[in-house]
Amino acid sequence: MLPEGTSPPSFWELQLDRHSFVPLYYQLQEALKQQIESGVWKAGDALPSEPELARRFSVSRVVVRQALAILEDDRQIVRIRGRGTFVAQPKLDYRAGGLSRLLATPRGADVAVQVLDKRTIKVERSISEALEAAPSEDVARLTTLLSLRGVPLAISYSFFHRHEVSWLVDAAHVGRSLRSDLTLAQHGVELERSQLSIETSQCGQFEADRFGIPHRSAVFLVLCTEHRRTDEGTAPFEVARVEYRGDIMQFKLEVSPTGTDALAATWTFNEGVETLVGALP
Repeated sequence: MLPEGTSPPSFWELQLDRHSFVPLYYQLQEALKQQIESGVWKAGDALPSEPELARRFSVSRVVVRQALAILEDDRQIVRIRGRGTFVAQPKLDYRAGGLSRLLATPRGADVAVQVLDKRTIKVERSISEALEAAPSEDVARLTTLLSLRGVPLAISYSFFHRHEVSWLVDAAHVGRSLRSDLTLAQHGVELERSQLSIETSQCGQFEADRFGIPHRSAVFLVLCTEHRRTDEGTAPFEVARVEYRGDIMQFKLEVSPTGTDALAATWTFNEGVETLVGALP
C-alpha cells in the first residue's frame, strides 16, 4: 500500500534488488502487481512481452515466466496464445443474500440489476413471520435479475415492508435496471446481519429462459432474511429467495474473528467462466 498522496513509480522506474533475499521472480511479480493494483495498468491493457520484461529488468526468460505464473494463478493477468498477456478483469465475489445486499454499495458499470416485476401483495405465513409483518399487511415484492457483462447470474424474489422501501419501489421500473449509484445509505438503511440457508435445487422454466440454460438445470437456492440496524437493535428488512446459476458459480464461507459478520457466505465464479463473461473488456 502506497502512502497517501504519493504516486506509484512508473514502469520504467521500477528496480529489482539483487542483494535481497527475496527471489528476483517474486520481486518482479510484485513490481508488476503494483502497476495493476495502483491502476497504472487497467483491465484489458497489454503487458510488455516476455523478451521486453527480460531486457527491461536484466533477468532471464525463466524469471519472467515464474513471475507471470504467480500473477496468472492469482487471476490478475490472462495469457492468450498468439496475442500476449493482458490485465484480467478484477476478481468478483459478492456477499450472498437478497437485493438489499447488492444495494449496500454502488455497482460497477458491468453489473446490472434488472427489474423483472414489482407488485404489492399479501404473502404466505412463512414470509410474513420472517419479515415480522402482520398477516393483513401489504408487502412489496420485487423480482430482479443480476447480470455481469450481459451474462445473467441470479434471480431474486425479494419481499419488503412497503412503507420502508417506497423509494426503492419508485426507482424500480419493470424492464429497466436499477441505477448503479442507488444505495441503501442514501435512504438511511444500514444492514446489520443475515440469516440464510444454501441448498441445491433445479430451476423452473421462467428462470431457465432468463439464464439461457436448460429447464431443470442445477441452481443454488439461497433463502435469506436481511436485518437492518435500528435504534432498538435490529429488525428484518428483507426476506428473499434467490436462485444462482449452478453451472458457473460457487459459494464459499468466510470467517471473521471480529465484527457482527463472524461467518459470511460469498459467491464467486468457477474456473473457466471467462468463456462466458469474457476475460477482456
